[in-house]
Amino acid sequence: MKAFVRSVCGLIEQGENFVMATVVESSGSTPRSSGAKMAVRRDGSILGTVGGGLVEGMACQDGRKMIDSGDGQAKLSFVDMTQELAANSDMICGGGLSVLLEVVHADGPCASAYRQLDELLRSGRESVLLTSFDGTDSSCAVKHEVVTDGACSSMCQQAMDAGSVCFEKNESDMMLAEPFIPPAPLYIFGAGHVSLFTAKVGAMVGFRTVVLDDRDEFANEARFPDADEVIVLPSFDGCCDNLGIGEDAYIVIVTRGHLHDRNVLAEALRTKAKYIGMIGSKKKRDKIYDSLLADGFTQADIDRCRCPIGLSIGAQTPEEIGVCIGGELIQVRSGYGQ
Repeated sequence: MKAFVRSVCGLIEQGENFVMATVVESSGSTPRSSGAKMAVRRDGSILGTVGGGLVEGMACQDGRKMIDSGDGQAKLSFVDMTQELAANSDMICGGGLSVLLEVVHADGPCASAYRQLDELLRSGRESVLLTSFDGTDSSCAVKHEVVTDGACSSMCQQAMDAGSVCFEKNESDMMLAEPFIPPAPLYIFGAGHVSLFTAKVGAMVGFRTVVLDDRDEFANEARFPDADEVIVLPSFDGCCDNLGIGEDAYIVIVTRGHLHDRNVLAEALRTKAKYIGMIGSKKKRDKIYDSLLADGFTQADIDRCRCPIGLSIGAQTPEEIGVCIGGELIQVRSGYGQ
């Protein structure tokens, strides 16, 4: 969902109007459930999916008409996925989907909500998008509110706790609470060449990627456009302070020198991070480990660090090293082979 929100915000920043299609309710056997989303552009291209086939085709057709005609800002459509329709569209399912189609204007309230969601996801904060609408006919009024954990209603709190969409309706009104939970954070210390490609891979495979360095000529958004956050540190001393690094965090240490790597590793070992990896040869690693042991760290602390970092695939270039680090991050996240 992070990637979808980011892509939608890209359209908004370009000033492009589009239609947001959201599955609000499903019954029976359907390809997607509540909360599935797709953005339909004027040229018919899409971002995301609401299930493909019949559902997607109808959403695209209706969405383009809404953009071109300018009539109505939102409507609720029901797609009957009976066995006959499903068979005709090569889909093995039977049920129904209610899909909310809403024209999104770059300066409108829906666009504002998605900008806010993007900012919260980038900063690692959970939130809920609360959408209320009147579903009595084909044209409906829609309201959006982004709710953070400090101001949750019972419905929003339920969605946030469960990590899944909650839907309620009465005779005329409907309400959809969609949780937006940031993915596991990846903290990359160092903003050199290896960091550049590690950040690209980390963002691509779904981590909330944060790059940190003490040099603003390297640590900047222009150099790391795919990162969720870029932080310029006053120094690497205390570099993990105030980051809120928890048990779901991944730390990659690729600074410009052994001393910085050693200092960052010392800070990282004081956190509860799930993964800590440091670049370097075995000779460099052993010197750093000996130094940390002399400072009071235990062997159990040292054993938390993976060095040399990444999967052993013969990587040589920064691009290849970024891929091998990304592969190890995926392996740890999935628990494969552990």
